[in-house]
Formats: sequence, structure tokens, C-alpha cells
Amino acid sequence: MKHLNDSQIDQLKQLLHERKSELEQHFDNSENTTEGFETSLRVSTGELTAVDNHPGDLGTEEFERGRDMAIDSDLSDRLDEVNAALKRIEDGTYGIDVTTGKEIPFERLEAVPYTAYNVDTTPEDGPVSDYRPVEEDVMTPPPAGAGENRQQHAGKFDDANAWQAVESYGNADSPAMSTKRDVESYDELSSENNVEEGTVEPYENFTGNDMAEGNRSVEMTRAERRYVEAGEGERVAEIDESVEDEAELARAAEQAAADSGKRSSDE
Repeated sequence: MKHLNDSQIDQLKQLLHERKSELEQHFDNSENTTEGFETSLRVSTGELTAVDNHPGDLGTEEFERGRDMAIDSDLSDRLDEVNAALKRIEDGTYGIDVTTGKEIPFERLEAVPYTAYNVDTTPEDGPVSDYRPVEEDVMTPPPAGAGENRQQHAGKFDDANAWQAVESYGNADSPAMSTKRDVESYDELSSENNVEEGTVEPYENFTGNDMAEGNRSVEMTRAERRYVEAGEGERVAEIDESVEDEAELARAAEQAAADSGKRSSDE
């Protein structure tokens, strides 16, 4: 500390004590308020319970708690650095770079009074962690393998239609408990027995578009017929109902559309 005079040391020591007082006051306030980490989730949020809530309902509170914990961790490290700097003043080693033994300029100490390094020797933050959730070890990340049977070659079960797969072996439903009254077999008792596999909405089975969200198309398939017969939409073209093959259905639809366009031009 030979490069620092008594006035400079007193000034830096005062800065360190002020910073220490601020940090200690922060932790005292955290312990004496309802926002402290010792407070339960029920008390801090006012919720009677979090058991029946969707995780998203407490997303904001969870984020803020994690943020506060990160801030406290950083401030705790800063308090340790301040205490270490005060001890170096008592030991007579304050203002000396702990790595090289060179003197730290007063201007730098005035800006960062708790530092123990020169600018060029300050340890850099560690590399950004490449840690990934352990769940990814047993899941196929979309869109690389999303969809039905996406894990069939990996020896894992992660099918997009897992419920339909396990329900095919039966469930606890009975005619007395079923919400459906017009069923003729136990296979029809399921509330989702008519759900199309691999899709969310029924019309997704016969509609599509390209990657640029253009060239929208409607395929004339049995799924489209069932959709129209259920009163969900109107048929875009009349086709021969006797055709059974899907490819022939598509050709019939194209021919029907062409005939419709020809009639319009003739008129």
C-alpha cells in the first residue's frame, strides 16, 4: 500500500464500509419481510394452495423468486469481497494485485474499492454452461422426429398418441358410466375413440400447405367425407361416392373440379 497515502486509504476504507452497510441492510430487510426466502409460497402469494393450480398460474411468482435468489447470491459474493478488502487493509496488503504483486492504481480502487486485481489480470467469467435438461436424454426434440412412432427405432416409447396406444388395451369405462348412449360395443365407449391420430383438429387430416404457408390444398379423402357428413363443412366438389381407393378419390376430385371450371367458363 506504499503507493497510497493515508488520505486515500481512509477514503477507500469509508467507501468499503458504506458498501458493506448497504449489503448488510439488504439481507436484514429480506429476513424481516414477508418476501423473504423463508416465507412459504402460500403466504407470499396469498394462494390457499398451489396443488390444484396449473404451473403457469404461478409462473410470474416462480420467476421472481428465482431472480431474487440469483440477486442475493451475487450480493452475498460481493459482501465477501468487501470483507476481504477490509481485511487486506488491516494486513497492509490492500491495493496490491494478488496475482502479479503489482500496485493497483488509485483510480481503479476508487471505482471498484473491493477489487484485488488490475484490469488486465481480472479473472474472466467462466464459459457459458452447455448444460441441458436430463429429460432430453429420453426425448426426441421436434421437429427432427416429432409425430407418430418417433421413437420406434430408439427402443423407447414416446409416441405422439400415447393415450390411444394404452387405451387400446381397455379402460375402466362401462356403459353405465359412459357419456355416450348410442354405442354398440365396448370399443366405442372411449370419449376419444374417434380422435384422428397425429392431428388435433379433424380437418388437419385432409388439408395442408407448403413450408411458406402458401399453396393451401384440400385432399378429397374419406376423412374429408366424414367431416362434411358430420355437418362441419361444405364439400368443395362432388365426386363419385362409389370410388374406394384414395388415389382414385383424388383423381375423381381433380376431374370434378376441372368439370366445374369448364362449366363456369362455358356459361
